[in-house]
Amino acid sequence: MTKADHDNIHLINHLPYFSRRIFLIFLLSSGIYCYSQEIPGNLQISLPDTILTLEKSLLLLEGKMSLYFSYNPEILDLEDDFIWQRGVYALDDILQTITERQKVNYTIIGNQVVFYLPGEEPGLVIPVGQRDPDQIRIISGQILSGMDRKPLEFATVWIPDTWEGTISNANGIFQINLPGPDPPDTIAIGCMGYSSTKIPVSDLHDSVNRILMSPAIIPIQEVVIRRSEPLHLIRQALDRIEENYGSDPVMETAFYRESIQKNTRYVMVSEAVIEVYKPGGASLDREQVRLLKGRKNLDLDETDTLMVKLKGGLKTSFMLDFIRYRPEFLDPELFHRFDYKMADIITVQDRSTYAIDFKQKPNTDPPHYQGRIYIDMETLAFRGTELEVDPQTISKATNAMVLRKPRNLKVRPLSAMYQASYKSDGKKFYLSMIRADVKFRVRKRNKLFGNDFRTISEMAITNLRTDHAGRFRPRETTNTGDIFADLLGGYDREFWGPYNIIIPDESMEEALKRISRLMDMNMED
Repeated sequence: MTKADHDNIHLINHLPYFSRRIFLIFLLSSGIYCYSQEIPGNLQISLPDTILTLEKSLLLLEGKMSLYFSYNPEILDLEDDFIWQRGVYALDDILQTITERQKVNYTIIGNQVVFYLPGEEPGLVIPVGQRDPDQIRIISGQILSGMDRKPLEFATVWIPDTWEGTISNANGIFQINLPGPDPPDTIAIGCMGYSSTKIPVSDLHDSVNRILMSPAIIPIQEVVIRRSEPLHLIRQALDRIEENYGSDPVMETAFYRESIQKNTRYVMVSEAVIEVYKPGGASLDREQVRLLKGRKNLDLDETDTLMVKLKGGLKTSFMLDFIRYRPEFLDPELFHRFDYKMADIITVQDRSTYAIDFKQKPNTDPPHYQGRIYIDMETLAFRGTELEVDPQTISKATNAMVLRKPRNLKVRPLSAMYQASYKSDGKKFYLSMIRADVKFRVRKRNKLFGNDFRTISEMAITNLRTDHAGRFRPRETTNTGDIFADLLGGYDREFWGPYNIIIPDESMEEALKRISRLMDMNMED
């Protein structure tokens, strides 16, 4: 351990004892993936005399050229042995040999070879990163409550009938990119407790649009009739998980941000656009991450003082996907540890939704958890959770949340709040957003006063596809424990290009500019 490590506090931004299950964490090799020009089918490839499984054959081909294979593992027999004779072959001939034996088709998209079943012609989706920036129209706006004009944070903004979208920030501000050359003519906006709205793009201008949302009203007869025993609803929702959530692998495009504040000052802001391979619901495989674009901004003025380091990052954020990683308060064997009560019936994207409060019983081992579960009234699908560690018992979580600290420091967690939400494509529900917000107080043992630190990690799914969602190759993947390890900083409004992101709020944007200037000055020195 270096001296610098001794002077740092290492925090983990997730829930201690969030689940009684123990999960193995696979650290994936670091790498950056980018799209390139299309690979010609007549490309010549030299092969040795060898016998390889299909999986190893594909790895061999990837190693010989800049191409990648994309497929649903369920449609291929990856253990099938192929006998290759020494010689030079055209790529098309090799692929023909593979597809005839595996009874699949293939197509080449960019530098990817996509395998798919006959009769399931792949959609030729242009990757976001390949879109022409000149053909993209940017729509910005601020979402406000129609009642009191207060900003609405975490409102969902999307292009109807697609998964492309983003969420609003703490100031209600959003920005969404409309792809060309035939851009959509409508955007949709939804927020918990408010009626969703669709706005013609022709009604929006290129400066910041002010959008007022109307509170949703639940008919009183529905409130009275639909009341039910909360545990019964939760059990029904658990029974319908396979029916309500996608069981096939999916490929997500997401915007991920980690930030650390010291008192009221941002000292670190790291951001990335990533692709996430999420295995099918019953699979025990872990998520894989491929970094598309990112930056890390660190306040170098703080390097000679105490610094907090956020450990785990995406790896622990994924644990908030409670459909994949079932928490204790959704485990039927542990229901006796919690009290559940019906709190309300609200509207989420124009759908009536049960709100069920839960609280861990005081006679159970601390720390204790409390929060709210949202269940769709019609489908009984889980729409989301809000969760926090009980402030009265959060001190019991210190050892689990503080991985390492100098001996002369006292670290006390003040609050820990977590959030996850899911969105429907009309048939199935998929993860839409996750967020963790944790506060600590740090002081030296011989000092009366200390500093407050706040760590936030948030991820918004900005696009999703279910077709041809195949695992990444090891060289494509990024370490989910620290995807920002090799990234540089800087601030540039145009940095993200065609990708949808969560717009930084005013204080964070000013911090990004300030930190960027400091980093530039230090590089010049």
